[in-house]
Amino acid sequence: MAWPNLRTYLRSLEDNGDLLRISHPVDIHLEAGCIADKFVKRSGPAIIFDQPRLANGRISEFPLVMNLFGTRERVNKALGVEKPEEIGERMVALMKPDIGAVLKNPFSGIGLAKQGMAMAPKRIKKGACQAIRIENPDITKLPIPTTWPQDGGPFMTLPLVITQDPKTGHHNMGMYRSQVFGPTEVGLHWQAHKHGAEHAEASADSEESEKMPVAICLGGPPHIMFSAISPLPDNLSEYEFAGLLSGERLKIAKCLTNDLWVPADCDFVIEGYTIPSETRTEGPFGDHFGHYSLTGEYPVMHITAITHRKQPSVPMTIVGLPPMEDGYLGEAIGDAFLPVLKFQHTDVSDLFLPLETGFHNLAIVASKQRYPRQARKTALGLLGAGQMMFLKSIVAVDKNHEVKDLNALLRAIDYNVRIPEDITILDGMVADTLAHAAPWENVHSKLIIDATTLSKNDPRVGEGKQMGSPDSLAVSASGVAGVVDGRMLGTSMLVVTTKIANGPMPEFSMEEVDEAGARAQREQIERIREGIWSLEAAKNLRWLFITDDDADLRADDWKRRLLWQLFCRFEVARDLHFDEARARIAWDATAPIPSLEGPLPVRRWPAVTLHDTEIEGRIDAWIEENGL
Repeated sequence: MAWPNLRTYLRSLEDNGDLLRISHPVDIHLEAGCIADKFVKRSGPAIIFDQPRLANGRISEFPLVMNLFGTRERVNKALGVEKPEEIGERMVALMKPDIGAVLKNPFSGIGLAKQGMAMAPKRIKKGACQAIRIENPDITKLPIPTTWPQDGGPFMTLPLVITQDPKTGHHNMGMYRSQVFGPTEVGLHWQAHKHGAEHAEASADSEESEKMPVAICLGGPPHIMFSAISPLPDNLSEYEFAGLLSGERLKIAKCLTNDLWVPADCDFVIEGYTIPSETRTEGPFGDHFGHYSLTGEYPVMHITAITHRKQPSVPMTIVGLPPMEDGYLGEAIGDAFLPVLKFQHTDVSDLFLPLETGFHNLAIVASKQRYPRQARKTALGLLGAGQMMFLKSIVAVDKNHEVKDLNALLRAIDYNVRIPEDITILDGMVADTLAHAAPWENVHSKLIIDATTLSKNDPRVGEGKQMGSPDSLAVSASGVAGVVDGRMLGTSMLVVTTKIANGPMPEFSMEEVDEAGARAQREQIERIREGIWSLEAAKNLRWLFITDDDADLRADDWKRRLLWQLFCRFEVARDLHFDEARARIAWDATAPIPSLEGPLPVRRWPAVTLHDTEIEGRIDAWIEENGL
């Protein structure tokens, strides 16, 4: 079913015991976010904070809602599907209808026609979101949380930011974090690759107006939020996709102080404008990679009006060290658009972007392999497909491979990859703005690992089986100077941890360049890899992973944490090292010391998203006392 508004969805969650209502006051500064994180990590219920305490100590009149989508089951419920793939199947049916079936049974085409008609938004005179207009607009009266200690301030983390092309009038609805600067000023973190930034550039080039209209909507039917974050083609608007998701035309209403049209059933509408030449320093912000994203200059929205529906809620999320709520949304997007991807890229059998790596850092693609190197062709094609341009690494596996099985991935790399033949590096490619390990903003290198079995006509068929290393190698490697611990990941794969002197600590960002420290770090990594490669037991070792000792190789979930560190602290061109014969790889995933004189620059290195220890201890005790 399609939820008409956020309230009905919340009521259903509460009726089914999947919503926790916290009735005592909770600070929006750090406390609410910490509580939400605790419940996300344990696949707990959605949360309503009935008495969110604002920065001025007062209780907001509006409840704060978090962890709306913190389990796979809740995401499916929000979208009204049994599984997200149903959405993609509907899209493919519209993209390529079965004309033969329709001719044989004309009534079978009625459903497709209805879906097509439902995609056109419906304009109405006044929306439920405009029931009440706040007399003197003040965004600080809304419970907008600060979720991490080093955040630059409160951030709206589920904002539906609406802009329009100044030439065509076409609307775009994106989700760009929005920092609260003051009662009537908000920062808009739209990155260079986003439509919001494109509209801002077009507006700056236009001579018609010095101001660009902007609206931020909060809440509304859950499928609208999903639409805003979906990787849609340019010829399909978020409003049209929302209609496809719900099976009903999306009702939109005109703003009171500008000409934008917004979803009529949202909980809040924040209206305003930006001045193209005006920016302000935004951030830092604890982001989905598990680190704070760096500060930057971004546009300022000036608020002209705030309206809301009767009995509204303010939905927010927390992003940071995975797994997080956005991870479940990201998985759902991947599953929902897989049928479309397979329709457009017929070599693809399956695809998975692990939430532990922040999505853009790793994709595992199952590919057909009828002829030599077909999987590499598949991987290269995906790097040009929409938001997949941000990917750092792709591992191609066999078409029947279980892409969501981490151990299966390790086995495929262990047994199938021949170095260097199965390694492809692409330099100077597009990067996510949030990719802190990239040597330059928006630019990094990409890695393709072909872990498929050889096709029957591959010229390498018949080559001898690759040998592995004994388990005792981990013990021997632990004796190499600088190594803290070691553990085998496979027969030819070893991971070791080390302590970098004066290097970045998880709790603190490292802002200043330290050339001497960076040089010492590079030398330490070189000594470790050469020391391990020289061991007799390591003669068949093909993969050596080196990371910081905050990765506990003895923990129960050590591989999940390791996956995060290996891909979030690693830059392909800077941190991938081959031996002289180019038969072995050392993968340096230690947090790098900022430097400008190394092989590639290292920018400011951000801290890991960690909660305030006093607040976290207090919340842990409260959870235990109440048996939650």
